[in-house]
Amino acid sequence: MFRNAWHQIRNSLQHVSAPAGDAPFLPELTLNALNQFRQYQGLLGLNLRTPSGSLLAGQHRSRHQGRGMELSEIRNYQPGDDIRLMDWKVTARTRRPHTKVFLEERERPVHLIVDLSQSMLFGSIRSKAEQAANAAATLGWALTHQGDRCGGLVFNGHQSRLFRPKARQKGLLPLLQHCCHLGQQLQLSGQASEAGRMNQLLRQLSSQPGHGALVIVISDFWSLNLQDNSILCQISRNHTLVALQVHDPLEHRLPPSSCFLTDGEQDYFYDGLKNSEQVRYRHSFEQHQEALRQCLNKARAHLIPLSTHESAPDKLKQFFAKASR
Repeated sequence: MFRNAWHQIRNSLQHVSAPAGDAPFLPELTLNALNQFRQYQGLLGLNLRTPSGSLLAGQHRSRHQGRGMELSEIRNYQPGDDIRLMDWKVTARTRRPHTKVFLEERERPVHLIVDLSQSMLFGSIRSKAEQAANAAATLGWALTHQGDRCGGLVFNGHQSRLFRPKARQKGLLPLLQHCCHLGQQLQLSGQASEAGRMNQLLRQLSSQPGHGALVIVISDFWSLNLQDNSILCQISRNHTLVALQVHDPLEHRLPPSSCFLTDGEQDYFYDGLKNSEQVRYRHSFEQHQEALRQCLNKARAHLIPLSTHESAPDKLKQFFAKASR
């Protein structure tokens, strides 16, 4: 009941999807604005190339061993090993043949899953849709800067578009452009997503060939059926899964005043002057948060909370710096 956008707000609270006058709809959701995040492409730096013992272990180096630059181990020589990789010092010291094994580096495919459903229109300083696009642009530019191939899936309540990961800007720019396109169409649709819509689309993604990719889902996760986490577990078995949850402070707590709320179908009068109503509102959001955490824990996914009041580059830098430690 409380989970979607404002319908009619009293006492000076405003609905971000109803700009007044000639104000642009979702002003931060333009390709020019998203391209500005390219200035942060070096901000995350090597923090995205996390070591083997870190939170995002195994996401960048291939598990295959081969002719790379990073030494994996020195082990006993086995028939078929390249003699050019013999470690003669260890061989002489142990009097047994030893060879060097290196990690093979490959371009890692990255899938940015950007949710632009109707519930993402909610927001105070900015909408959750704009913050989701900001986060996708920040991560996309940083990942392509370090050599990964970016692609992904963009969807609103009724349309979706899958982009295969491509090197440099060939995969990222079309994805960001489609974020702007589908985001602007939210103003015209005015209908909430069907229940479990994200589950269906994630199955479409999981059917793509390959493994070892980095999958980052950017959403408020209201369109995800939390009772069925089989698709998240399936993705996590083959890829590194990161859930970036975009939320707004007003989703957790409203000012002590009266207003009308809607779930897109039914309106509800919220009397914030009553303590029972405040508790009921907070409880609804906290229930969703706990269900989401349990779902992601079962899927062994990493959760990054991102408020619409926060700077997306600063928050992501903080997370990946902690992960690399």
